[in-house]
Amino acid sequence: MALKALFVGGCPHSFHRMEPTQAPIQAVLEPLGLEVTFNGVWHPDGGEAFTGDYSALTAESLSQYDLLVLYTTGNERRGADVDSIRDFVAQGKALVGIHNATDSFTDDSNFVRFIGGRFRTHPAQLSIHAEIVDKAHPITQGLEEFAVWDELYLFSDYEAENVHLLAQTHSYSEGGVVPIAWTREEGAGRIFYISLGHNPSTLEDSNWQRFFANGVLWALKQK
Repeated sequence: MALKALFVGGCPHSFHRMEPTQAPIQAVLEPLGLEVTFNGVWHPDGGEAFTGDYSALTAESLSQYDLLVLYTTGNERRGADVDSIRDFVAQGKALVGIHNATDSFTDDSNFVRFIGGRFRTHPAQLSIHAEIVDKAHPITQGLEEFAVWDELYLFSDYEAENVHLLAQTHSYSEGGVVPIAWTREEGAGRIFYISLGHNPSTLEDSNWQRFFANGVLWALKQK
């Protein structure tokens, strides 16, 4: 029986839309043998009007899935039960956060610690060189360093001792390197987060897709 993945994303604003993410995410997850369901906020006419919510993020809904991928944005719950996300992972399931996952539910300090950090700000988009910090980790073994044109998140409430850092960048500095990918373990489950992924071109990049795929497999305890 195929493992089941739930992708929850989109937001009411013109950025972080669901529509451009679906094809590249499917292109990664389905070849891994995952049955993927997309849910969240949609802009059906391509304009500012939106429909949908985050109500798939409840204990009853999440119980149907093995993997949750978050691409949500903002503090408005929109039907989400944030505690159910933490419980989902603690019970042994997998969570992968892309980019704006750390700009979600940031008024909940427990969720911020759980995901590993809180989005604070970002500079203008730039070419980001991803440097692999831990080349021996199952996620990064065999990965080459790469560059993408994307939006670089800078974090608050990021504690190095709370995460296992996989990748960072010197492409922009506020006096030090910027973390861009890490893992955490919570209870019996695993979390992988990658901050790159604002632009569709990043989601379509073969190096990013390999990094993401490896993170998914590790979170599912298949790597």
